[in-house]
Amino acid sequence: MKLDLTLYLVTDSGMLADKPLPQVVDEAIRGGVTIVQLREKSADTSDFIATARQVQAVTRKANVPLLINDRLDVALAIDADGVHIGQDDISLQDARKLLGPDKIIGISVRTCREAEDAVAGGADYLGIGTCYSTATKDVKEGPQGPAGIRRVWERALEVSSDKIQAVAIGGINKFNAAHVMNYSAAFDGQKPLSGIAVVSAIMASPKPCQAAQELRHQISISSSMSGGLRRHLQLDQVKQQAAETFAKLKTTTPLVQHITNTVVINDCANACLALGGSPVMSSESQEQQDLSSAVNSLVINTGTLTLEQLEGICSAMKHANLHNTPITLDPVAIGATKYRSQTVSQLLCDFRISVIKGNAGEIGQLAGSDEMQMRGVDAVGSGFAYPEKVVRQVALQHRCVVVMTGIEDYVSDGTNTFVVQNGHKMQGLITGSGCMVGTAIGTFMHAAQNNPLLGALTGLVAINLAAEHAAERPDVRGPGTFRAAFIDEMHNLSLDQFQAEMKIKQLY
Repeated sequence: MKLDLTLYLVTDSGMLADKPLPQVVDEAIRGGVTIVQLREKSADTSDFIATARQVQAVTRKANVPLLINDRLDVALAIDADGVHIGQDDISLQDARKLLGPDKIIGISVRTCREAEDAVAGGADYLGIGTCYSTATKDVKEGPQGPAGIRRVWERALEVSSDKIQAVAIGGINKFNAAHVMNYSAAFDGQKPLSGIAVVSAIMASPKPCQAAQELRHQISISSSMSGGLRRHLQLDQVKQQAAETFAKLKTTTPLVQHITNTVVINDCANACLALGGSPVMSSESQEQQDLSSAVNSLVINTGTLTLEQLEGICSAMKHANLHNTPITLDPVAIGATKYRSQTVSQLLCDFRISVIKGNAGEIGQLAGSDEMQMRGVDAVGSGFAYPEKVVRQVALQHRCVVVMTGIEDYVSDGTNTFVVQNGHKMQGLITGSGCMVGTAIGTFMHAAQNNPLLGALTGLVAINLAAEHAAERPDVRGPGTFRAAFIDEMHNLSLDQFQAEMKIKQLY
């Protein structure tokens, strides 16, 4: 029987409501579950065997493998397709001796060393976790997040010559499934996990079939993302697509939601409107679910972060991930305080980001570099020796596009790296010019057909050209008049100007 780990269901009878376990498993399989692990921690042997036979009748009819958790005696009694064992259960070698060479044996691992031992011992697959906090299993250590899953997965691949399979497990649901799959992909994002394992996301649902379908949809989203960001692009093609994106925005008028800092709300709303978008400035957590189905792009700015705003941010990002809505994150002043650093780190762990936009100090914090620091919201330092390497590193680390603004703006998706050389020094003399860059990127994201690299480049060129045009106007006499002219020129920028004046250089 083929081992397909795409959507791995671990049962828990304690979560059942008004449906018997075999029915829940049957509905889940019809929704897209590809493998089932029967876990009955509190059942005695006779009851476990009886339940296993009932579930087996369902899985065999659907040609889906049934594994037994821990209990080899139960697996042997019903001739199950295999077992899943933990680090404290029977050894992998002894399990293989008892079950024979043709049965599936999976093992839970948390560390690179455990993954090495499992591969060497001949495991068919790994269950890597715990990814997020979960109430379904007691764990000795805290959750490791998608980054921790990736470290273990990469090590497993290194020692197995790409033959091993693996799933992530722990707190995975329809809101974060695509993020976990995308973020945990190994070797520069080219080798994704085989699938995800879930418990409550299906077992606690009153509609197991629908729950499984929603999870499969999120997995398919992650599959489409894994190839799109890793192609080597040609500069001429990128410029042409940027021009097409610029023109398309005027005909689409995307709804761009901002949860941003209180200093720049008005500026960002006006910038979005002037560029061709439709701004909505909502941070109330209670309305994020209703808004999410209409929003085309989400811009998150942590400039004046509060606990109340953070609640709205998390709700908005969760629902944006569900709808595959692109998120632009501006981690303002990360590194300036411990609270900001911890908050941004958690957002990056919990949610799928399309673009991270920051100044050199902010991107340096994400890269773990001491070449640049933060003083309040300002970056201080002499600059990076190799800025293009820094943005590429952060892009690979977080599996997204990274924009680092400055005299020149660097953009990378981890494979392709560009520098945008448009802009004017007057931008640095007004409050919120960097925040408006985040707005510009988010505004063009929908027109770029959710291609974050293209949306970032188009937004950067557009807003920087507007700054150049504003600074050249005779009525601009300083920062105050520049601010108004800046908005004007965002609105006035033409396609001919965009095409003729864009300055994009490809570095990689």
